[in-house]
Parts: sequence; structure tokens; C-alpha cells
Amino acid sequence: MSLEPLFKPRSIAIVGASRNREKVGNVIFRNVTSSFRGKVYPVNDKAETIEGVKAYRSLREIQDQPDLAIIAVPRDFVLNVLEDAGASGVKGAIVITSGFREVGGEGVRLEAQLVSKAKSLGIRFLGPNTMGLLTPDYNGTFAFADVRRGDIALVVQSGGIGAYMLNWAQRSRIGISYLVSLGNQADVKEYEIIEYLSRDPETRAIFVYIEGVSDGKSFLEVLPEATSRKPVVFIKGGATSQSAEAVMTHTGSLAGSYDVFKTAIRTVGGMFVENLKDFLNLSKLISSSEPIREEVLIITNSGGHGVLTLDAIVRAGLSQIQIPERLKVQLSKILPPTSLPKNPLDLSGDAGRERYLNALKVVGDLDCTKLVVVESLPFLSCTEVAKAMLSFKGKGIVGVLMGYDEDSASRILESASIPAFNFPEEAVSAIKHLVSRPTPRRKIRVSQPISSAMEIVKGKKVLSDIDSLKLMELYGIRTPRWGVAQDQEDAQRIADSIGYPVVMKISTDEPVHKTELKGVFMNVEANQVREVYSQLSKLSGRVMIQEQLSGLEVFVGGILDPLFGHTVLTGPGGIYVEVLRNVSYGLSPVYEDEAFQMLKESKLHDMLTVRKRGYDEGSLVRTISTVSRLIVDLNVAQLDINPLIVNERGSFAVDVRVVLNR
Repeated sequence: MSLEPLFKPRSIAIVGASRNREKVGNVIFRNVTSSFRGKVYPVNDKAETIEGVKAYRSLREIQDQPDLAIIAVPRDFVLNVLEDAGASGVKGAIVITSGFREVGGEGVRLEAQLVSKAKSLGIRFLGPNTMGLLTPDYNGTFAFADVRRGDIALVVQSGGIGAYMLNWAQRSRIGISYLVSLGNQADVKEYEIIEYLSRDPETRAIFVYIEGVSDGKSFLEVLPEATSRKPVVFIKGGATSQSAEAVMTHTGSLAGSYDVFKTAIRTVGGMFVENLKDFLNLSKLISSSEPIREEVLIITNSGGHGVLTLDAIVRAGLSQIQIPERLKVQLSKILPPTSLPKNPLDLSGDAGRERYLNALKVVGDLDCTKLVVVESLPFLSCTEVAKAMLSFKGKGIVGVLMGYDEDSASRILESASIPAFNFPEEAVSAIKHLVSRPTPRRKIRVSQPISSAMEIVKGKKVLSDIDSLKLMELYGIRTPRWGVAQDQEDAQRIADSIGYPVVMKISTDEPVHKTELKGVFMNVEANQVREVYSQLSKLSGRVMIQEQLSGLEVFVGGILDPLFGHTVLTGPGGIYVEVLRNVSYGLSPVYEDEAFQMLKESKLHDMLTVRKRGYDEGSLVRTISTVSRLIVDLNVAQLDINPLIVNERGSFAVDVRVVLNR
């Protein structure tokens, strides 16, 4: 059903409109009547009028059919109001009332009834437990009445965050097109809101504060198209929550929901920020009219600030543009003899407004971001430079204003839609986020298991190490030469056939950390095989013997995330995998270009290529991609290859653990 009754109503009823100006129902009524051009109906069964407007005892008394009902009555009356709304032909509702699923117990039952009732009546509703909805047509919230109108949409799962962001936007002179407080998302979900706003011509970008995705599958299906239309920026609350499921492999301990959420955002083409400051700073760039480029030119009157800004640019992986020779000649005529025409462009501490203005005239047409850093001094104010910068609006100008009049200078720039910051690091971080906007991808998961692999996993919850290695080989993932012995003679024969030295370790049916049990012996020579077997046989009835390989130890894992489905992990392997936790994630299926990016993100690319080792990086890329298909094919809950040895010959799965989703 359409969301138009929520976003584009022709008439609105406020149920629970109060005469008390300190009550939520009264604030909402005043906000709506001051912003909405259509008909507004206050509903209160104990009042004749609300704020001088005729009140109705119930929705059923209103002769005209309202499109939208904003419900702010005590929890136990919400269902009755919804019945009245259905009888009155209302098609959209905003349930402000709290005390539902978020409080547990009876609230969970009542919310389920609310959803069922609305569905039967054909009503789409936002909430419950929401601050309301603000659109270009009306303010249906109990937040501030005075909102600067603009083209940034805010979608928040916290009313408090929403109220703060409205306040911040007002102070920062950033206009808002929509504020959608999601509440409990009992009916209308976050992905529906984002999809709707992505089509809205009055919205340039969407900023989302979210604590939990309602439906991971729908999110992955809907968001790629939305993010292809306009920027969608996310920040997540609840970053430190961990899965309560029992952990049987390294993978389980490494895979927090926060990490998978970030991966999902990147996959669908969203922009993810770690904190509220970056979230708000990025909105300055997006809401401005300035073209932002990856290459940056620093213009400053302080050599120290120029160095710090350059450090931030290098750390962020941005580019430092080189000034063309023809422009250097022109700049030399402007700069004092002590300054060189290079990037950072240090105008010197005695620079005045005219030097900034003349320098900007020379470099204004360079295809780059111009990061103009100014420190106020007794003979130069930030305000003077800000006024000079106005002449270069649309040239990729970003201001960093530092000093006693920085606030007034910021107001000058922001009033002209030129972004202004007080610290260069904040500006650089925002630029990095904007120019690194991911390409949206659709994840189409089709299970195509190998028949012989299905025979191996049939009827099993956990695979033995023997079955796990066989599974790798069936999917084309190489393993060291190996065999399993059940007596000393067998062990000697297998080791002789493999060649020395060998690795000997316990062989188990359940996943265990063999090193912790002292169940692994390296560098075993021919004359040591029987003795090592004797020691290991005390821990396990089977002993595995493997070819000993040298190379980089890598970790590759897979999980079944409860929200976003099958996910691959990779990072440095060995016994320190859980300590280092330098892990990158990818949603299945992981294509080879994505796998390569995972190697760069986890620093594995650097480790494989350092000192021209010649290790086969391509084989690791293919292994990651293969694992991403395998875990879908066989519905794997947890998979752990640790270590996967990568060397000049390729990638070899040495120790494998598999837990199936049964």
C-alpha cells in the first residue's frame, strides 16, 4: 500500500489534541496548524475547542474523511482509535504513543494486535513510539516548530537523536526536507522510507540513524536502487552488542553484528560513518553546492596548519594535487620571497585578505577541492577571508576557519551553501567519506551445491576435519597432502609417502582449537613419527599427518548472519587471529574484485606483496570467492579455515572447521 497518505495528506486529524500547551498532543496540533495548508481536525472527547479550533469527540464525528490520523492517546486506547480511523476511511496513521514492544510483556502483544488491526483496515502507520513526521508540507512532530527548510532528509530510530539533529541543522543553517522518526517500525519499515525519499525531488541526500534493520533481505533488495539515485548516509547505534549464540569457531567470535552491518551498508552503496560528528559534518558537504574532488589543494596562512592538514589528507588516502608550472609562475608574483608555490600553499603569516583573494583567483579553476584554512590574527580575521571566498562559490571551496571570529565567518559561508569547519581533520574526514561513496551491488544468492558435497553434509550438524578437507577439495580449494592414521605403522607409512618434515595433529569429529590442547606438532622428521603419534593418540583416536608448508598464514571464515545472511571474513591467520582482529567482511556471493578489496582492507594485500615475496594473491582472491558460494550452497552456519597457507604455489586450506545450519 502507498505511503502517500503519510507524506502527502490533504487533511489531518490529531487524536489526543490537548488544551494543555505542555502536552504532546497540543504541541503536535500547534506544529501541524502552523505548517499545514490543508484542513486540520483536533480530536478530544473532553474539549469543545483546541487552540480556538472546533474539536471532535472521535474520528467518526468528522464528516470529511481525513487522510492522516496522528494518534497521541494513552496506549490502551490506541486500538480503539485505529478502529475509528478505519471506519472513517483514514488510510495513514502516525502512532506517537509509546509503551508497546519496547517495554516487553503486554506491550509486545498489543503491538502485534495493532499491526493485525491496521492490516485488516488497510491503514499504513508509522510507529508506535515515534516522535512523528516532518515533511515539506507539514510538521507532525512534537519537536521544534521552527525548522529551516532544505533538501536533507533525516530518518532516525531515536526521537532524541532526531530532535538534536533538527536543532543542529537549525544552528548550522542546513535545511531539512523530511524528518522521519521510525519508532518501533511495527508497520512502515526503514527501507520503505528510504526508497520513498530516494524518489522525492525535494531531497538531495538521506541521513539515517538506525539501531536495527527490520528485514535484512528486503534491505539488501531495495537499497541498491535507492543509493544509486542519491547519497544515503548511515550511523548505527548499538555498536558494541555481540551475538549471544554459542561460538564453536574463530569465525563466531569475530563476527559482530556491527561489522556485518557496515559491510551491508557498503554493499548496497550507502555511506557509513562511525560517529555523530562525522555524520553531521558530512551533511555540510552534501548540502552545499560545492563540487568535491579526491585531489585536494591546501591554502593557508599557517605552515603548521598546512602540515597537519596534509597529514590528515595522507592518512585518509586522498590525493595532494600538484600545482601546474604555469600557475606557479603566477603564484610567485603573489607570495612573499619566503614562501614557495607548492601544495600546501602557505601564504605566510602576514597574509591579508587580498593575498587570499589573489591566490584563489590563480588556482580557482583547478579541478580539485580547495581547502582554505585561515587562522585569525591581529591583522587578519576569518570573516574577511570568508567574504573573499564567496567570490569562488562553485569552485570546490571548503573553509576551515580557526580563531576568535570563526563562528561569524562560518555563518557567512554556510549562508552561501559553502561548507565551513573549525578543524582541518574534520573537513578531510568528510571529504574522504563523500569521495569514497561505494558502488551499489545486488546480492543474488542461488544455491547450486555439488552433489557429492551434499552427500558429505547429509544429516550432519558438524563436520569432522576429514570431511571438511574433502569438502574443500570438492570445491577446488587446495589442501596440503594429507592422510589419517590410527596406529604407528600407518602413521609412518603416510608420513613417508608425503615427505619430510610433516605436521602431525589430533583428528577430531567436533571443532576444537588444537593448538590450545597441545595437539599439533610441527617439523616432524622420519625418526620422530612413532613417538609423536604415541603422544597424540592419548588425546585423539585419530592422528592427521599433513605436508608442512611455508608461507603467509591467512584466516578465511564464513557465517550465517541472522539479518543479512551468509557472510565471508578474512584477515591475518594463525593463533593470533582473535587478538589482531584485523578482519574484513563481504556478503555472499563475493565477487573477485570485492575479494581483492577485502585483502586491501585487512592489510593482507600488503602482507602478501611486501618485499616482492611473489605469493599467489590471485589464489587467495579465488578462495574467498569460492567460500562465499560454498556457504550458500550448503547452508553453512560457521566455517573456519585457519590457517590457509598462501605461498608462491597457491593457497592451501590446512585446518578447516564447518558447522552447518540445521
